[in-house]
Amino acid sequence: MEASPAHSLDELREALRQRGYLDRGLDRLILQGAGSRFAWLLGSLKAGVIAGVLLGLLFLCVLLLVEKPTLNSPLEVALLGIYLTILSTSLTMLVELVAALLARTLARLIPKLGPDPSRLAWGVGSLVALLFTIYFSAWWKGREESGWALGSHLGVLGFIVMVSLAIGRMTSTTALLSLLRPGVVLSRPQRAGRKTLGLLVLILFVGLALAIPRGRGRSPDLAGTPAPYTPAARDGRLLWIGFDGLGSKLLGALQAAGHMRGLQEIERRGCGVHLDRLSGEPPAVWVSAATGFSSSHHGIPGAESAVFPGIRTPLGSSNWSAPLVKAARVLNPWLPRVGEIPVSGLHRKDKMVWEILGEKGVPSFVVNWWTTWPALQGPGVRISERTFLRLQVGGSPDRETFPPEEMKALQKDSPARWRSGHAAALGTQPGEELGVAMDTFHLGLASRAWIDRRWPLVTVYLNGSDILAEAPFSEPDSRAQRLVRDKSLVDHLEWLDGQVSEMAAAAAENDFILIQGDPARTRPSQSDSGFAILIGPGIAKGKSLRGSLMDLAPTVLWLSGFPLSREMPGRPWVQCLSPGASLSWATPSSIPRFGARELRPERESDFDPAVLERLRSLGYIR
Repeated sequence: MEASPAHSLDELREALRQRGYLDRGLDRLILQGAGSRFAWLLGSLKAGVIAGVLLGLLFLCVLLLVEKPTLNSPLEVALLGIYLTILSTSLTMLVELVAALLARTLARLIPKLGPDPSRLAWGVGSLVALLFTIYFSAWWKGREESGWALGSHLGVLGFIVMVSLAIGRMTSTTALLSLLRPGVVLSRPQRAGRKTLGLLVLILFVGLALAIPRGRGRSPDLAGTPAPYTPAARDGRLLWIGFDGLGSKLLGALQAAGHMRGLQEIERRGCGVHLDRLSGEPPAVWVSAATGFSSSHHGIPGAESAVFPGIRTPLGSSNWSAPLVKAARVLNPWLPRVGEIPVSGLHRKDKMVWEILGEKGVPSFVVNWWTTWPALQGPGVRISERTFLRLQVGGSPDRETFPPEEMKALQKDSPARWRSGHAAALGTQPGEELGVAMDTFHLGLASRAWIDRRWPLVTVYLNGSDILAEAPFSEPDSRAQRLVRDKSLVDHLEWLDGQVSEMAAAAAENDFILIQGDPARTRPSQSDSGFAILIGPGIAKGKSLRGSLMDLAPTVLWLSGFPLSREMPGRPWVQCLSPGASLSWATPSSIPRFGARELRPERESDFDPAVLERLRSLGYIR
């Protein structure tokens, strides 16, 4: 760069004024002290703080208007805004510092980029604007909310472009500041020309490509109130058993070795479905099965959520706030500790199938399914995922069952049930004994409800096998302990197989039985997958097909005589029917949607610390 006759800092700053760089207050604030040794560093920090505050307020508005968290007071809103501002400021200060260093480095390495520093600064600012457009657009599209109309997407795109250009404009100023020193020639500012127009077109193109969903949108009628419908009359019942920790590979290997004969016979009598596996912790998988939606939709990504100090509302399960939680943990040196709480029904946004059935007066008996706590909804009986843990640690009941009187009965007879001879005979590790006891207790309750023949739907989730498979060793790499654990796991699965066979034998000829298995926390490298077996009237024997986890909820609703929701991505397994099956509801009708789940402003449980510690001991929370 050529030297200017004006060598003093005052003359450099006067040149900035004459060329219009100091016409705006923001420019004056950032460019103050231009030409001094550390002016670029101070200017970058100033720009980062300004952009971070604006970005934090923007995130707060988006979170409140779109995600609608149940914040309990203006103080919680203010605290959330402070957390967002701190995190956004940290990000934007880093961006401004990197942009300034990039401009200085390019000016030294490639001096032929041009004698005018304003051109190089403009290029760096344009790059940052483009990167923010890509980030914001991908973030918006990643919400997977397809209920928004095209006009809403275009409005959001316009907002993304304006914010990205504003940050890019500020970054170009800090980049220019990093290049200024006495002796640098400054050209007069030019009007926005082809370069600026080309940048705007490029940013709009990128935003359109990333922010606007293609081929995933819901029909406009799905946003309205669900249409009235009447379920088809059904005389039979449905039993749904979920095995966590039993994938198709493990089941096949056990059956090849002569085990699990009961499930093999049940599969021979019905339709087998190979389930494509979804990534995620066990809660996300089983909530997806019961709701028919992905974790990004129902809001349960794992076994834990997070709360910030002073804010009671959990934010870790939100698609918008997950980056906030991750960043907060990185910033722990100056942020208060982020708390952890077990996920629950307070965080789930979509209805489970038994809740849909209950809206039409169809009762169900539900045992141990993830996010059924707090057990407040009927008709029927709810034994939530916290019931067994409450019985273990003691204390006053806190919405673990519905009706509440059910807990009193369980407190009287549960010890004998889950400390049975079977539980005592298996497992030498504490985690193993607990897993066996949990399955004994939960399957015993479901078996009793199924034999009573009072409930159109009986469903139970069994995670003892997963706990057995993941039980820690007291000594690392102990082959002897591993062999003992594996034998305990096989023996436990054999016992479950016999119990399920007895329950299947108790079914009437018009009853359906659905058995589902998932490999649970199996490592992805093992490439295992889930399975489902369906038997009942009109179901073809020995048939097999490929399906998705999202098909489970539509299939259960279809077997219960309910219509198909066009909002759910899955479809019922009508292919399992025999060609000559004569069922009045064989071809399901459809409605736009069953409606959104109403999230009640319920308080979290005082039992959370004990539940959290127990979940941690079982390996669900690390």
